[in-house]
Amino acid sequence: MSDINLATLLVLISAFMHASWNAVVKSSNDRLSAMAMVDVVAFVVALIAAPFVAVPSLSVWGLIGLSVTVNLFYRYFLINAYHFGDFGQVYPLTRGLPPLLVVIFAALWLGESLPALGILGVVILSLGVLSLLHVTRQWRAPCYALAAGVCVALYTVIDAYGVRSATGVLSYLVYFTLLLSVPIPLFAAVSRRSALRKHLREYWPISIFGGLTYSAAYALVLWAMTLDNVAKIAALRESSVIIGAVIATLLFKEPFGKRRLIAAITVTVGIVLIKLAA
Repeated sequence: MSDINLATLLVLISAFMHASWNAVVKSSNDRLSAMAMVDVVAFVVALIAAPFVAVPSLSVWGLIGLSVTVNLFYRYFLINAYHFGDFGQVYPLTRGLPPLLVVIFAALWLGESLPALGILGVVILSLGVLSLLHVTRQWRAPCYALAAGVCVALYTVIDAYGVRSATGVLSYLVYFTLLLSVPIPLFAAVSRRSALRKHLREYWPISIFGGLTYSAAYALVLWAMTLDNVAKIAALRESSVIIGAVIATLLFKEPFGKRRLIAAITVTVGIVLIKLAA
C-alpha cells in the first residue's frame, strides 16, 4: 500500500474513532466529568508509554507547549459556544471551517499546497459539513464556534510540524497527551469532586473506551500527517461529522433526515475529489 493510500485509511479510521469518543461524551448527562475521565484514561495510557519513547528535543517541546496552549483555548471557546448555542449551530462551524484554514496555514507555514482539484474537494467537503449549520440570531455562539475552528486549524498545523520534527509519532503524542490531559481532570476534581466520583463509579467501562479511542484517533491522524499533505488529512478527518450523525441515528435515535443525507453525499463527493487529486 502506498503512503498516500495508507494515510487515507488511517485518517478515516481515526474519523470513526473521533466520532466514537465524542459519542461517549455526548451520551453522558455530565459532560465535564465525561471529558475529564476521557483525559484521565488518555493520561494513564501516555504515562505507561512514556518510558518506551524518546524524550522530545527542546524545539519540539516548544511546539508541544504551543499546541497545548491552542488546544486549551479551543476547549474554552467550545465550552462557551455550547453554553450560548446548540449542537447544530456550533459543531458544523467548529469542524467545517478548519479544513479551509488549514489549506492556507499549511501553505504559509509548511510550504505545502494542493492542486486545484484537491482544493475544490476541500471546499466541497467543508460546505457539506457547514450545510448542517442551524442559523439563529444568537451571535455569541457562532463567534465562539468560529474562534474554536481557528484553533483547530492552528493546532493541526502546529502538530503536523511538531510530529515531523520529533523522533517519532509516539514521542510527540505521548508528551503532548501528558500535558494536555491534566487541566480538565484537575478542574473537575477541584470543582466537582463528588460528581466526578459518581461518574467514575457508574461509567468507568465507557470512560475507558472513550479514552482509548481518543488516544488512538489522534495517534492515527499524526501518523497520517507524516505520510501525506496536511490539508488533505485535515479535510478527510472531518468525515467524522457524518460518522457522528450515523452514530447519533443508531444509538441516540436522532433522525438522519434530508439535511444529513445531503451533507453526507456532499462530504463523500469532497473525499472523492481529494483522492483523485492525490
